[in-house]
Amino acid sequence: MLRRILTRIGEFQYMHAKEIALITIVFTSIMILGLPKLELQTDLKKELPQDIPVIKLDDVIGYKFGDTDVFLIVIEVDKKSKVENGVEDIRDPRVIELVRDLHNLLAKERKVSRVTSFAPFFPKTPSSISEVQRTLELFPQAKNFFNKFYTTTVIMVYTQASASEREVKEIVTTVNDDIASVAIPPGIKVSLTGNAILRTTLMEYLVSDATKTIAIASLIILFLLLLLYKIRGALIFLPILLGLIWTIGTMGWLAIPLSIATVGVGTMIIGLGVEYAVFIVSRYTEEREKGKSQLDSLRIVIPAIGSAVIGSGTTTIAGFLALLFAVMPMIQHLGITLALGIFYCLIAALIANPAFIIIVEDIKTKGG
Repeated sequence: MLRRILTRIGEFQYMHAKEIALITIVFTSIMILGLPKLELQTDLKKELPQDIPVIKLDDVIGYKFGDTDVFLIVIEVDKKSKVENGVEDIRDPRVIELVRDLHNLLAKERKVSRVTSFAPFFPKTPSSISEVQRTLELFPQAKNFFNKFYTTTVIMVYTQASASEREVKEIVTTVNDDIASVAIPPGIKVSLTGNAILRTTLMEYLVSDATKTIAIASLIILFLLLLLYKIRGALIFLPILLGLIWTIGTMGWLAIPLSIATVGVGTMIIGLGVEYAVFIVSRYTEEREKGKSQLDSLRIVIPAIGSAVIGSGTTTIAGFLALLFAVMPMIQHLGITLALGIFYCLIAALIANPAFIIIVEDIKTKGG
């Protein structure tokens, strides 16, 4: 039954190669439009199972008391600075004025829930470090904003928790703009950090690494294919490229986020999907070298190799879909993405690629 269906598919591919190629190009274009929609999931909490009691309790606490992300503005004495009249003690009145001005600016920002620093303890700029010391003795709790060596202080900026990557970048831009608008005394270094920034930075590095590894893996595989199969290597590589674009595009359209778990799927799809195209192109070339026509070659190749490729692909897909039974959503997303990637590579190799093989052969024949 399956072989008869695959034989009919082979005949259809021969008769409608151009139409199949056109549909492939249109579908690929649609998937490319989904690439910009792909979002990064930097909040690990959203990748955890939401029905676990401890997660539910955390959600309740966050709902009742407010769930926030904290951005830390670290203001410290720059020990490497050699500027004249530079700050050597973080209790310097110039630093007090800096913190107070920055505190007031940040408190007015729409996306900022609240700001905490020692600024409320200094409604006016003190005239000397001695005056600062007297204030700290009067309000001991203000000392919590200084390190014990009085070389560093911190401003804590609270925002809505679980901000997306775009929102985190907007908040960082806002905070940096406010920092740039105040006078920073000589000898003082101002830095910005916090869990949200760390999450976003981590994902940026992961995406950068994933992009590099996909590019390197693609170039190596393409080089090996061209070395082993010459011009046919490009035809073997085509389904891998299509499968990769279709997978990532579908993730964008279906709002499947790129997380710590799914960031490396591209390289895995390339490695797992290459064999399908190798089998089909190699067997087709063998049949053509025996003197068979394009139609007869497809009638042999698609049923013979197709049934084996479908068997291999479906078992691999089933294995990845088993990850859907995992408790962790990030593991579920990994299973869906890998299964989808293998399915697309299978379709590209079995359905789309033979049509392109026919078209390329026809072009070469017409070109002499």
